[in-house]
Amino acid sequence: MKIPSPNAPLRHPRAELPSHRPGIPFVRSLIWWGFGRWVCRLSFHNWYALRCMILRLCGAKLHPSVKIRASARIDRPWNLTMGKLSAVGDKAILNCRSRVYVGDFCTISQHSKVFTLAEDPLDPLRRIYTAPVRIEKDAWVAADVMILPGVTIGEGVVVGARGMVDRNLPPWTICTGEPAKPRRQRPMLDRTERDEGPRWKGAL
Repeated sequence: MKIPSPNAPLRHPRAELPSHRPGIPFVRSLIWWGFGRWVCRLSFHNWYALRCMILRLCGAKLHPSVKIRASARIDRPWNLTMGKLSAVGDKAILNCRSRVYVGDFCTISQHSKVFTLAEDPLDPLRRIYTAPVRIEKDAWVAADVMILPGVTIGEGVVVGARGMVDRNLPPWTICTGEPAKPRRQRPMLDRTERDEGPRWKGAL
């Protein structure tokens, strides 16, 4: 096992300084923490439009076709961006202390967790760092996957169930394990105007 040099940086290389974290808009946070999150949690499972409307009111940038389950947990929605026909499954967690970008045709399956905040285990002071997460177009994050701060999941990546992503993943690969590593190439999707949607419609 390779021991890191004592002169190595303690922070995650893509970490943001605490003072540079996205600000907390007072009115939007009041709406979200006061009643928005409770309305989302208590709404019927197929009331996607209502949940997206509340999230947009709190600053989220969501395409009209986005689907987010009622049991999903989103922290600080004003830092969340989701593209066309993307979805978040049951009991998924999106920790948006820093920016979270989800591209078009993406699926974040049930019980998966996206973190933008973590404690630095190499820091003697155990300080907290934040870093954004990007999930590019056509990616599929399978059930119970954990994504750590500062990660970019490339276009067309499939992350296998119960994986842990702590580094960038190259486009159009199938990745599994803890930490997730590319196992094989994935064929690129040839989309047409009549076939614009996720190929894994039953993933949620």
